[in-house]
Amino acid sequence: MLRFSQMLHSKSHPKFEINEIHPKPLFLKFVKKGKLRKWAAYTDKYLIFKNQLNYQLQKKHDVIHVTDQSNSVYVPEIKKRSNATILVTCHDLIAIRQAKNEFKESPKVSNTGKVLQSWILDSLRNADYYACDSEQSLIDLNSLIPRSKKCSGVIHLGTNLPETKNKKNYTKIDSSFNPKKENFILHVGSAAWYKNRKAVFVAFRELKKRCKNLRLVLVGPKPQSKELDDMLALWLRKNHQEIIIFENICDSHLRNLYSYAKALIFPSIIEGFGWPPLEAALCGCTVIASKTGAIFDLLGDSATYIQPKDQRSINNAIIDVFSTKEREKPKVDLPSEEDCRVNYYNLYNKLINN
Repeated sequence: MLRFSQMLHSKSHPKFEINEIHPKPLFLKFVKKGKLRKWAAYTDKYLIFKNQLNYQLQKKHDVIHVTDQSNSVYVPEIKKRSNATILVTCHDLIAIRQAKNEFKESPKVSNTGKVLQSWILDSLRNADYYACDSEQSLIDLNSLIPRSKKCSGVIHLGTNLPETKNKKNYTKIDSSFNPKKENFILHVGSAAWYKNRKAVFVAFRELKKRCKNLRLVLVGPKPQSKELDDMLALWLRKNHQEIIIFENICDSHLRNLYSYAKALIFPSIIEGFGWPPLEAALCGCTVIASKTGAIFDLLGDSATYIQPKDQRSINNAIIDVFSTKEREKPKVDLPSEEDCRVNYYNLYNKLINN
């Protein structure tokens, strides 16, 4: 959520001063890979940063905005040392719900993970006000912390795709793959269990029976064994040339893929916000997605909706896209980063004056 934090303080405000403080890598610099990397990050975040935070809390603040719910572990300490109003942005509460065994589809959470998520939830209860990215996150928050119903609301994130400044770290689109000339469907996302990518692979296999010259483009990791059964894994190996993978891609190339894809397939079981369908719609791409996160909040009738656990509905939705000769490009008016920033500035002002 660095992009979110940077967006909030990227412009000055005439009425108040905005400063940012965040954990900086110290131990993490010396651990390049392996399980110790996670513990190095925890040390930087939960131990080293505490001293830096306490120093900042000696100054007077009107509002302290914790820009990600995972950092709410700092809230009790802030309460002890500051009279500021504490605002927390909840992007999603999936990890907390997963640790409480609310999802049958999710992998088991380790004991350490359960302790961490319990700590986050207990700390989150101490905030004064909550801003959520979507109605989905607001519903989750109000269920987990009932008192939040009186002190919470939705502020959607900005959905404009920024230009990537440093393109050296991103995968280049090979000249052998020309989005303008290819017939392809697109998925953008990780291999996390709730992304439900297996449904994409199964739907692609079904669609290949009808459309031989079709390809699947993944912006994210290659198919993982945990996402596949034996038959699907075998089919993907035999048809590997039909799948194009970009593990890390700059925004200009991503925009190009959105613009020429036959459709974006996004069958997530749950999302906090769900950026890809919104970005795709802005680029005129047909969107087939589940009603989760802010997708339905913002796209309404501009997208085709599926049941993420109903493979037949996913298959039929994609087949319908390909059986229709010409589709009208969706016209959507979505909040920009400037809209998001103004809404948060207005909230700061409200909290200061209450």
